[in-house]
Amino acid sequence: MNIPARPFKALRLAQTESGVRMEFREIRWDELDPGTIGIRVHYSSVNYKDALAATGAGKILRRKQVIGGLDLSGEVIASEDPDFPCGSLVAAVGGGLGETRDGGYAEYARLPAELLVRLDPPLGTRAAMQIGTAGFTALLAIRRLEEAGIRPGDGPVVVSGATGGVGSFAINLFHAMGYAVSALTHKSGCEAYLRAIGAEEILGPKDWDPKGAALLPGHWSGGIDNVGGAVLSWMIRSTRHGGAVASVGMAASPQLQMTVFPFILRGVSLLGINSTEVAPERRGALWHELAHEAFPPGIDRIAHQQIPLSALPEAFGDWIENRVVGRVVVAIAEEG
Repeated sequence: MNIPARPFKALRLAQTESGVRMEFREIRWDELDPGTIGIRVHYSSVNYKDALAATGAGKILRRKQVIGGLDLSGEVIASEDPDFPCGSLVAAVGGGLGETRDGGYAEYARLPAELLVRLDPPLGTRAAMQIGTAGFTALLAIRRLEEAGIRPGDGPVVVSGATGGVGSFAINLFHAMGYAVSALTHKSGCEAYLRAIGAEEILGPKDWDPKGAALLPGHWSGGIDNVGGAVLSWMIRSTRHGGAVASVGMAASPQLQMTVFPFILRGVSLLGINSTEVAPERRGALWHELAHEAFPPGIDRIAHQQIPLSALPEAFGDWIENRVVGRVVVAIAEEG
């Protein structure tokens, strides 16, 4: 065992009467949440949900104090589980990290084994965090759509929130699997990026109808929505007979105002995607796919930015101000 005797750096979030306070602190091993697996953290990442939690812009935290970070990857340094021997490379995404239990924004972590997956070579700890919650969620949504009967030959699919992490990986994975993908974004100047990761068509604010009829011309065989609200309604109303839409996020709105006509008259399915609570067996299977046959070919273009732990406060601001394209990796072990 290589349990650290010295204090180490962590970004702790605390709920106060005036809002969420984030601060870098030196903490000790025994101050971490308990867990059967001890990890030296190599990398984490920045998700929109991380920014909401750290800035208080969203009600994410479920306890008064917690180390932030929804994702982490690293090396096992202490273990009470024979399935995770010391020296194993592991990753954890979601599962309450950074919300109900200490997350990845620290040099060390302790987690229960059921939240971890062992990384299959050649997938290393950095690539695992390039993918992170975003890539994992994207693949989960695609597999749910396929379980609903969607196939590449059925017609084009559409992805909203296209420049975000989930949207980018969804486009890239769809394209690699042979789907014709349309990308819906409100950001200007991102056309080259979206086409490079696999989008065949770029849609902007003028290309979709926020209101319109209860049923629009059926165009999409399926879709993945990251923003909710009017965009999700439009996507459902313009999906073909027997199609399906996966609802992943609610960056714009949690509201859904529409009739039941698409569900009853066209047999459209609405699939809710919760990547935080996934059975360990399925989580492991999806990560195995991401290491092999579903490895995203555009990973380095999507997750091209890497920052140290100390740069997190500025990165959170970029997320809240909608200035981020793709994924941001946080190098924990490389922090000076």
